[in-house]
Amino acid sequence: MIKNIQYLRFLAAFLVILAHANLQIYGVPATLTNLGGFGVDIFFVISGFIMPFILYGGMYKPGSRLKLDAGTFLLRRVIRIWPMYLFIILTVMFVSLLTTRGIIANPSADLFYIFNGSKLEFQWFLETVTFTHWNRPPLLNIGWTLQFEFIFYTAIALMLFLRIKKFEALELGTFGFFFLFLMASFSTLPSFGFTTTMANPVIFEFIMGMLLYRVVSSEVLLNKFAAIVIAIVTIPAFFYLELNFSFRLESPFHRLFIYGPAAFMLVWAALSLENQTKEIKLFELLGDASYSLYLVHGVVAPLFVFFWTRMGLEQFVSVWIYIISYAAVCHIVGIAAHLKIEKPLNNFLKKLTQREKKCAPASL
Repeated sequence: MIKNIQYLRFLAAFLVILAHANLQIYGVPATLTNLGGFGVDIFFVISGFIMPFILYGGMYKPGSRLKLDAGTFLLRRVIRIWPMYLFIILTVMFVSLLTTRGIIANPSADLFYIFNGSKLEFQWFLETVTFTHWNRPPLLNIGWTLQFEFIFYTAIALMLFLRIKKFEALELGTFGFFFLFLMASFSTLPSFGFTTTMANPVIFEFIMGMLLYRVVSSEVLLNKFAAIVIAIVTIPAFFYLELNFSFRLESPFHRLFIYGPAAFMLVWAALSLENQTKEIKLFELLGDASYSLYLVHGVVAPLFVFFWTRMGLEQFVSVWIYIISYAAVCHIVGIAAHLKIEKPLNNFLKKLTQREKKCAPASL
């Protein structure tokens, strides 16, 4: 485990949680809170770095060998992502049932937009849990990031299936796979939901993470001073530039060219400072729980603001108390979900698959 990566995972989840804090009830413009979406880009770069780290059992060195085959890699990714995601999607459907049956009385327009009868559609459920919602968002809007995560995992599994073993070939093959879809999107070939998704430039943030894995494996690290400055300055500088200058490219490449490099530098700085930081158990726990935090807040955030405004608290309670209360509830519920649902489910499935492997008959 790389502790600074765990800390960054928590930071990324925290930024996304703030992005969905619904601060508009206090007059805070969405253009400001939306910048918390930068946490997603941090997640993508981290994922691009961590996948080869897992495959090669650490940093890549001459002679490093793959530790996992395609099937095992993909199975472990499914076990890691899918159970908690399924639980949250079922929770969304349950809350939607409560609103449609009137058990949650007089839901606000915002709440009903997220939890409504359409979320009970079985076809939409299947598309969501199989990450095949090519033509519409998933049942839980924040699940769009998991579709890209799983696309990345599948591309890597494909490279492994093709018996690619060296990291350089794995990196180039994964890049080439997505680059073909991107180039096809500029051609006269007909496009549809699947190809449009596969050609989304944001996927290349995972490739940035793979590039960073190569850089760090080669022991190219930032010096302590530069790393500290970058770690401190990156997020506020990014926010300031996005808010005050016309950096928006008004194209799908905006996220890749602006958000991606900022996330790359932040993760590089964190990795460069790995030996300079201490273990902080609370932050390690929050990093471990970042996936649950990310998913759970998608349900907690709209419910929290609904009940807050239903009681009229925004009229006499300060925005800072609101933020602290909101963040506290999201983190308490997220950590509880991690400890009581995510970890037990993952551990059960890991043991189950290991038991099946032991019981499987030897091949002739």
